[in-house]
Amino acid sequence: MEPSSFYHDPVMLQECLEALCLKPEGIFADCTLGGGGHSFAIANKLSSAGTLHAFDRDEDAIAFATKRMSTIPAEKMPKFIVHPVPFGELGNEIPANTLDGILYDLGISSHQVDDSSRGFTFVGNNPLDLRMDRRESVSAQEWLRSVSADGLADALRKNADMDRAFKLATRMVEMAASTAAEGRDILPDDLKQIVESVFPDKRREVNGLLARVFQAIRMEVNGELAQIETSLRAAVDCLKIGGRLVVMSYHSVEDRCVKDTAAEYEKACICPEHMPVCTCGGNHQRLKKVNRKPILPSAEEIARNSRARSAKLRIYERV
Repeated sequence: MEPSSFYHDPVMLQECLEALCLKPEGIFADCTLGGGGHSFAIANKLSSAGTLHAFDRDEDAIAFATKRMSTIPAEKMPKFIVHPVPFGELGNEIPANTLDGILYDLGISSHQVDDSSRGFTFVGNNPLDLRMDRRESVSAQEWLRSVSADGLADALRKNADMDRAFKLATRMVEMAASTAAEGRDILPDDLKQIVESVFPDKRREVNGLLARVFQAIRMEVNGELAQIETSLRAAVDCLKIGGRLVVMSYHSVEDRCVKDTAAEYEKACICPEHMPVCTCGGNHQRLKKVNRKPILPSAEEIARNSRARSAKLRIYERV
């Protein structure tokens, strides 16, 4: 299957390549391999003396990306190392002070959405799954049937900034119990009916609201925010001085997590705010912003690739 029919074009590809400051013999990591679009482009900028580490827990993505990378001539191919684990394991897989650059393209891939058997989309009304790694034991079905209304409401607020979260969560928990009693799977239509009942005044926005509910459940099932924070903290240790940390996010929850985590490492002084005088030495800064504001995709790219419309690219340098 051709790449264009399996995975969509990588978002802000040239901007990402420029941000990484690639050098042929460098050592880089793509923490979100996906279909290999960014990795393929990075590898083509490296020489056989370079190294590219790639992380992904999706077996389909690894198989496709590995096949794609095999099309690079052997004499030009850098050392390509796939880590079939969540990118939160970065610090356990990569030694400290070894990487020249790290790329994150957060969120789910187009293929995961388009493959209805994965249950990432409410199009087609297939049973909910939402696992990025189908070897994981807890699917969205199981999670919804075990979580409390309070726990689900917290996930809806934290992962999707949902209004009326507790009312929505209460009805979802009731629905999960009733479908279990009926011996059938939870389907997207079940969630859609609940969203319509909780937001009768927003019927024109129902698909957008339903997408946010899916996002909240998916992020909880896969532990995405915890993975992002853990991996970014490890990335600071893994980077060499002068190395680049390049992160692309697609919604405000991810972007806020990236910004807040990085901000901790941008501070030179780590004294408590109430301290009148710095006593820590003021030399604790480990990251600096390369771009003051996030880079946004061009209108031309958005017209060509609708997935790019909400993307934000943040670039940091290890100091």
